[in-house]
Amino acid sequence: MKAVLKISFWAILLLLAGLIALFLILQTSHSGWLTQQFLSRVTDNSIQINESHYQYPDQLTLSRVTIAQPNNSVIAINSVQLSFEAQWRWPKPLSITNVLISGVNLPEGIPDKKQLDNLVQRWQPQHIEIRGMDFANNDFIARDIQLTYTPKAPYPEGYLNIDSDQVYWKGEAFDNFKARINYVEDKTQLDLVSFNWRGGEIQFIAEKNSDDWVINDALVRNLQLSEPLFSQPEPPPLIPLLKKITSIEHLEIERSSWQANDLALNQMHLQLSNWDLRKGLWTQDSPFQFSAESVALHEQLLLEPQASGQFASHSIQFDKLTFLFEQGQFTTSGKLSEDSVHLNELEVKNLEWSIEDPEVHDAVMKSLHALQTFEIDKLKVERSQLIDISTDNHWQVSNVNAEGRELILKKDGNWALWNGSFAASANSLSAFGMTSIKPYLETDTTHGLWHVRQLFLPINDGLIKADSSIDLGLASYPWQVSVQAYGLPLESITHPLDAAVGWSGLADLTIDLSGLGGDELMLKHSLDGQIKIAPHDVQLTLPFSPKDKHSVIIPEVNIEVNRGVVKVSEIQFVSQDLSGSVQGSVDLVDLEGGNIKFHLSTDCLSLSSTLPKGRNQISMTCPKAETQENP
Repeated sequence: MKAVLKISFWAILLLLAGLIALFLILQTSHSGWLTQQFLSRVTDNSIQINESHYQYPDQLTLSRVTIAQPNNSVIAINSVQLSFEAQWRWPKPLSITNVLISGVNLPEGIPDKKQLDNLVQRWQPQHIEIRGMDFANNDFIARDIQLTYTPKAPYPEGYLNIDSDQVYWKGEAFDNFKARINYVEDKTQLDLVSFNWRGGEIQFIAEKNSDDWVINDALVRNLQLSEPLFSQPEPPPLIPLLKKITSIEHLEIERSSWQANDLALNQMHLQLSNWDLRKGLWTQDSPFQFSAESVALHEQLLLEPQASGQFASHSIQFDKLTFLFEQGQFTTSGKLSEDSVHLNELEVKNLEWSIEDPEVHDAVMKSLHALQTFEIDKLKVERSQLIDISTDNHWQVSNVNAEGRELILKKDGNWALWNGSFAASANSLSAFGMTSIKPYLETDTTHGLWHVRQLFLPINDGLIKADSSIDLGLASYPWQVSVQAYGLPLESITHPLDAAVGWSGLADLTIDLSGLGGDELMLKHSLDGQIKIAPHDVQLTLPFSPKDKHSVIIPEVNIEVNRGVVKVSEIQFVSQDLSGSVQGSVDLVDLEGGNIKFHLSTDCLSLSSTLPKGRNQISMTCPKAETQENP
């Protein structure tokens, strides 16, 4: 027993002596050699150190460390500081609690990542910190990286903090990059990612479920982007990453701009919630707020737009939408869908819009044509002007004032006043070659019966008054119209003759017609009524005539319509130097079975026109006469 005690005593004494000797050696210049010998036994010979320093009780600092790589490159590290913890159990009596690496340059990345993984898994440090690391690997370059990693089982899961002055990735610079990552294999959380990109500030919080990413919160400031950036052969590296995002719980964009082919958003602010990137625009369920300094669409500029509302199933609900456009102020709210518009109210003030570009005209008409329904509960227009010179049919209206209530303007793809009341006035209206001063319209539809109560159009030398009705509640659409016009330009009435004659003068016109408007055939069978035309102060200009003007008296023209048969009673023109007549009939159902003939002749000229065939004939009866016929 005494022998055992002696042996134990001397063993403990030798162990203490060894530890004391080891401690003393670590305080001398031989500490580097001793540490190198130790490392050569616990690792391969790829790690070399120049100097080591031990600080009692648990800290070892390695200086000027080099690590050889399989590709014959070397990783150089200024210093590695290790903190130990004695566990007094085999086979790992000693563990590394903290690792601090300072000044490391990785010009070719980490060629042997497997070796690094083996070291971390073998020693299982509780905390790793890297300061001042420069890293480059193919398309990825980062400078002055500050990194902390707190691993947890199973490796490589854990908490990771990354800070870098600048990161280059596939030619794009990301400045002031920061990331706070809770890495789990199937459910990673990005507690914070922030960086500056293309002059903008971006930060977000996100989480990963399986292969899908969800943005919990994102903030974008001062970002300037354009569509060509995304359509180039090598788009920015962020774009493929965006395809992995399935939804955005909350997004806020401030003072940012976007420009595409026909759309530009300048200095916009946007707040968006619950946006599902797997769904289309019309299937979202997301509240939003939007404002901007300007929005340009088809070269039309909207200033200071503001909107708030809700994306809902197959619709967009606007709680409020305001903007300035062509000097006009627009205020509205309502609901939009792919093929319908329902506005709670629409107020327009001081608009001065001149449409000159045919593409703008076509874009407006295309958008309106695509609608199946168009409704406005309350409409108010004040002091506004519209001009369209983009087509051959120029028109303009100035100083318009209008009001409407419960308006249904388009239904099942057909334009009409299906419901509601509407009244409008203007300082002037120019269309169809005529100008009206102080025109006025009043119309309404109740229970499907559409009435034009008043249409009052003062023109240069006269007046047009009209009233009409159509029953939209019946499939046959029975209608009637009554028009009284005084002082109409004669050329606007004689245009259907398509004769080579210049008409000047005025005409009084009375129209009383009725019929069924369900379809074209129904209209042709049902058209009834009469039209009376009383020309006066008539002068004609004839081709090949030595006389500039021919004064003519034309009696009243009576046109009777009975069940689609149009009959023009014969009339004779009265003049000193010409003669003429109009007569005939035509059945709208059978246009080939009749005709209306117009004839005009002088001493040397004979001219005729036939409707509806549209044939004109001019004959010269003087010497050296020539005949010309135009189909």
